[in-house]
Amino acid sequence: MKLKLSYIICAVLVPLVMMITLALLVSVLQFKQDVALSAKTLLRFSEDVSTASWRVTGQAVKLADRPCAEILSELNRTRAFTPYIRDIGLLEKGNLLCSFVSREQAHPFPLPPGKTLPTPLPARWVRSFSWMAGGPGRPAVVYTQQVAADKAAFVIVDSRYVQELMDVLSEEREAVFSLRFGKGDAIISQPAQYDRIVMTQNYVTDDGKISLTVAAPLGTLTAVWMKSLLIFIPLSFCFSFLTLVLYRHWSKMRVMTPTY
Repeated sequence: MKLKLSYIICAVLVPLVMMITLALLVSVLQFKQDVALSAKTLLRFSEDVSTASWRVTGQAVKLADRPCAEILSELNRTRAFTPYIRDIGLLEKGNLLCSFVSREQAHPFPLPPGKTLPTPLPARWVRSFSWMAGGPGRPAVVYTQQVAADKAAFVIVDSRYVQELMDVLSEEREAVFSLRFGKGDAIISQPAQYDRIVMTQNYVTDDGKISLTVAAPLGTLTAVWMKSLLIFIPLSFCFSFLTLVLYRHWSKMRVMTPTY
C-alpha cells in the first residue's frame, strides 16, 4: 500500500522539528549545569582567599598599637605563607602609615587615579581594582578593617591566582567569566574577546561580597547544540520510520477489516 506524500513529509518533519528543539533545550540546560559547577569552584576558591585575607587583616588590627618594625616582624611569617598577598599594613586618613612596601614612610594609598577610599572607612570594606598604582599591571583586591575612626588595617591581594583559575575554567567552558569583589572593578577572564553574547548567568556568595557573571557566546552554545543534534537527529529518523511502519500496518488492517 502506498503512503500519501503529505503524510510522509509530516512523519519526517514533525519529529525532526521536535528533536531539534529538544536538543537545543538539553544543550542549554547542560551548559548551565556545567557552568554552575565551574562557578561554584571559582567562588569557593575566592571565598577561601577572602577568608585568609580577613584573617591577616584581623592580625594587623591586633598589632596596630605597636611600632611599625614590630608589626612587620610579626606579620612577616604570615606573609610568607600567603604568596598572593602583595602588601599588609596600616593606613590613616587615606595614607600608608606602615606597610611592607613603604615601611614607616608615609605615602598615599596606592589606588588607581580617580579611585578613593570611603570616608570614614566602614568596619570592613573590600573592593577589587583593575590595577593598583606602583604595582604589577594586574587586578588586585583591597581588604580593610577599621582600627579607629580614621585608622584601618589593610591587605592588598594580587589577583594572579584567582585569574589563573578563572582563565582555566573560562577556556574549559568557552565562556567569559567576570568576577567582582564588593562593588569594585570586574576581574575578567582572558581572552575577553568572544563573538556575540547570547546568555549570561549570575552567581553570588552567601554574604554577597563576591559576585560572578558568566557570559556565553553564540559560538559556544552553537557548538554544544551541534553535538546534541548528532544524537537527537538520528532519534527523529527512528521515530519517523516507526511512525510510517505503524501507519502502514494500521492502514492495511483497516482495508482488510470487513464492514457490515
